Amino acid sequence: MSTIENAEITETLLGYADQGILTFSIGLKGKGWGVNYGNRALDGFDKKEDKRTPDQAAMRIIPEILNVVGVRKWEELKGKYVRVETNGLGRTITKIGNLIDDVWLDLDDFFNT
Repeated sequence: MSTIENAEITETLLGYADQGILTFSIGLKGKGWGVNYGNRALDGFDKKEDKRTPDQAAMRIIPEILNVVGVRKWEELKGKYVRVETNGLGRTITKIGNLIDDVWLDLDDFFNT
């Protein structure tokens, strides 16, 4: 059973992970818990160019996140609050929502459509 809770964005990453994969991550802290939201690849390997290149479809997630949180810049995310849909302790959070408006972003839906 899922529940809705408030969480603070405590940190952000938009850049290259240790493996050289372009990714994003948002640190979320709720009452007695913390989790990273995201960690999805925003690029893929281009055989023709023999290197990783940004994936245009995946990059659309950035403005979606900004819209849901209600900010104009990635740097403004830290310190903002969102709603999250949790599925219990130890489970991943894939859905975040605006604190006031009924605007949600589900990573699984976004990346599987």
